[in-house]
Amino acid sequence: MIFIFIYPLKEQQILIIYIFDFGVVILLAIDFYKRVKASTNKRKYIIRHWYEFPAMVPLALLAYIDSVTATNYAVLSFKLLTIFRTVRLFVLLHNIKGSEIFIMTIIAAVTIILGAFGEYIAESHNPNATITNINDAFWWAIETITTVAYGEFYPVTFFGKAIATVVMFAAIGILWTLVALVTSTVIDKRMKKAQISLVDETKSVIKNRIDEVEKLSVEEVEVLITMIRSLSKQTSRR
Repeated sequence: MIFIFIYPLKEQQILIIYIFDFGVVILLAIDFYKRVKASTNKRKYIIRHWYEFPAMVPLALLAYIDSVTATNYAVLSFKLLTIFRTVRLFVLLHNIKGSEIFIMTIIAAVTIILGAFGEYIAESHNPNATITNINDAFWWAIETITTVAYGEFYPVTFFGKAIATVVMFAAIGILWTLVALVTSTVIDKRMKKAQISLVDETKSVIKNRIDEVEKLSVEEVEVLITMIRSLSKQTSRR
């Protein structure tokens, strides 16, 4: 979609993109059918995943609709409905077990790409625009997502400002989430180290007590047994 909007492609090249896109649509449709079939409540599942239907519309059909309903605003192009496929991508990433920081980094990268692309097609044709090429659009998106914003590039059109608003709110959410994830990871590592240290100290105390078991009173033996049970529970959790 980005190539079609930005670069002048030949009919043969566009045809190849449409064929590839149709193959992707078939895979998405098969995947959706299998998930609906495996669902216990098919109707509820379909309603909950309504966003996948626009994602399964072929790019060639969207291009045909664009040609029939011509508009002066590229940002209103029906081909932009393919963005719904990224929603499916976000859902897949959310279900991946692993590094949440890695997933958030991917989401930030996708936000930069979509934000830059959207800002370019919304602003580049305006005579008063400061964002006139794709390079400036990407630089603007990187500035915005990192909340730096030097101010040399900014939107002047309604659609450009709307896209900028979405990117700015996304930037706030992504940055705060990354900060929370990094903080949580650091604290978790420190807690694990503290637990290991506490377990080692407990083992040392138990060993010393066992070496002097003949000198212990009945109450001290009960305390020792309690410590051993507690240590056994902690090590089994690990």
